[in-house]
Amino acid sequence: MGKPFQNKKKYESNNNEKNNFKIFICKLLGLLMHIVISNDLRILICRKMGVRVGKNVFIGKYCIIDDTFPELITIEDSVNISFGVTIAAHDASKNAVAGVLIKKGAYIGTKSVILPGVIIGENAVIGAGAVVANDVPPKTKVAGVPARIIEKNEI
Repeated sequence: MGKPFQNKKKYESNNNEKNNFKIFICKLLGLLMHIVISNDLRILICRKMGVRVGKNVFIGKYCIIDDTFPELITIEDSVNISFGVTIAAHDASKNAVAGVLIKKGAYIGTKSVILPGVIIGENAVIGAGAVVANDVPPKTKVAGVPARIIEKNEI
């Protein structure tokens, strides 16, 4: 199973280093990330927001990375996130937060949505427009709404 959900208020009280100014800066950086042309600058912005980003990562334009709880998102080495992808680390309907982990070599297709608590395995492929609500095993292709396994490589 993915990363466990925590009560949002409890998480915030345990991580009280956030202040209104830092939250404001994260929101501004999140907006800036949409329009920046350079991938290197998008990676730098993510890191400044608090996202853990590995080496050789591509993040496409118009991506929405959770700017309220970016510190809960980890993107490992050699990940390719296509344009228009949304990665959320909180769920207002449940008043909860949960980390997102995207492991080495994963590919996230255009306009996909990665929901809180999800772990995407090494070298997994997420099809364009998929809504990923559950963990994706390594070397697996998923697609659809909600995302379902369409192919699993045993290599």
